[in-house]
Amino acid sequence: MAKAKVLFDKNFIIGEIDKRLSGSFVEHLGNCLYGGIYDPSHPESDAHGFREDVKSLIKELGVTAIRYPGGNFVSGYNWKDGIGPKEERPHRREMAWKTIETNQVGINEFAAYLKGMDIELIEAVNLGTGTPMEAGELVDYCNGGGNTYWSDLRKKHGVQEPHGIELWCLGNEMDGEWQINMLTAKEYARKAKEAAKIIKWMDSKAKLIACGTCTNEVGHTSFGEWDRIVLEEAYDYIDYISLHRYFNYRPGKQLAYPMHDDISDIPFFFRDLQDYLDTIISVCDFIKGKNRKNKTIHISFDEWGVVTQDGAVPGGQDDGHGYAQFELLDAVIYGGLLCTFLNNVDRIKIACQSLLVNAGGMISAVPGRKAIRQAVFYPFRDVARLARGVSLRPVAELPEIETNHHGAQKSIAVAAAHDGKHGKLHVFIMNCDLREDCELTLTFGSFGRLKGLSHSILYNDDIHLANNFQNDSAVSPQTIGLKSPENGTITVLIQKHSWNVLSFETDHQ
Repeated sequence: MAKAKVLFDKNFIIGEIDKRLSGSFVEHLGNCLYGGIYDPSHPESDAHGFREDVKSLIKELGVTAIRYPGGNFVSGYNWKDGIGPKEERPHRREMAWKTIETNQVGINEFAAYLKGMDIELIEAVNLGTGTPMEAGELVDYCNGGGNTYWSDLRKKHGVQEPHGIELWCLGNEMDGEWQINMLTAKEYARKAKEAAKIIKWMDSKAKLIACGTCTNEVGHTSFGEWDRIVLEEAYDYIDYISLHRYFNYRPGKQLAYPMHDDISDIPFFFRDLQDYLDTIISVCDFIKGKNRKNKTIHISFDEWGVVTQDGAVPGGQDDGHGYAQFELLDAVIYGGLLCTFLNNVDRIKIACQSLLVNAGGMISAVPGRKAIRQAVFYPFRDVARLARGVSLRPVAELPEIETNHHGAQKSIAVAAAHDGKHGKLHVFIMNCDLREDCELTLTFGSFGRLKGLSHSILYNDDIHLANNFQNDSAVSPQTIGLKSPENGTITVLIQKHSWNVLSFETDHQ
């Protein structure tokens, strides 16, 4: 049996946990939106065509923010097609995913949908085929108080109060060869800067997210250098830089760049993610220091996920009305990625899982059927619900296992959230070792007396077990009791390929 030791001290604080860390992503792709979230023909749809069963699961997940409407889709999207009377909206050829966009859901419908669930909208503007002025007009339409053409048009369309959208993405993956109207770093930097100026003239409260390197995969040659060039030009005008990453251990499922990782390489994913973050944060800080800036650029990791066998491929056609079937092992990987985000909350302020429904979705909701939770639903829900207050820095001795392509890598990921206001401490633990359980000894430093509350475990002997419409609870967590630490120390068994949450009661502070 493997062994691990971890120390958490309430004074070893990484930073405040931003609620936007529990974000997700909705794109006009496949049946993520149409046929998933929005389906007027479904018996559980409301008067506006949105499925109530899907809405219920989104609320259960604890999603705090949703990035919309893309994604690759946004680089060819004219937002003006999605406003006004639905019967007058045009059908357009959609180039990113090779479908027909009906424009039955636009900014007003989706903003109202999220407002009804108290979820923040993160809106992306088209900087592919779109112009900086069109981006500014969208901001005025959404956030203007009146007495301008665009804000008065919104009122004419039945939305009297401004949407009040704060966060705006300046395009999507503009360094990707698959992107509609891909740009060079210099071209994008100038366009993003001019769009940022216009947006902030339209709404001085707007916060802007610039496109960073859209992946660190081998073969993506703009990695790092793109970020430097964009930041040199636009540093004063933006607040965040975005990163995207989809991890894949299925060699038969190729995306934009050839990959050879297999199931043995999963422990490397979390090191790779940390290296990615370290590189881009270093670029941000280099430009800050070089140009003697006072403000710090933070990270919006606004697309992340695990590749499934049936997901969409950039530059190709989406999978129609299918849904992503996640296995238990995918949920374990989700847990490790979430731990990595929690251990970097000093710089990651926004993170959006991709996608929310169906294609890569934590929720499956194909037409004519009930909505179900996929295996990855549970680790996301745990972090979204429980990660409050501050993230604590682990001091750890963790076991390593050999991978086929990346040498020895740590098999355990761990993070902790301390909510002093409510007297709660939650420890999140992922074990991606496929063969060995781990005996984990936790020491809690200066916490004093802790009361053990519960140990939630997501585990099954079969790593390929998945939820489907015939059995929607094959993968689901079990909760057992948790003894209280003695002299600040507790030892727990962490099963192989499992996701765990240990919950404790602390003194209120």
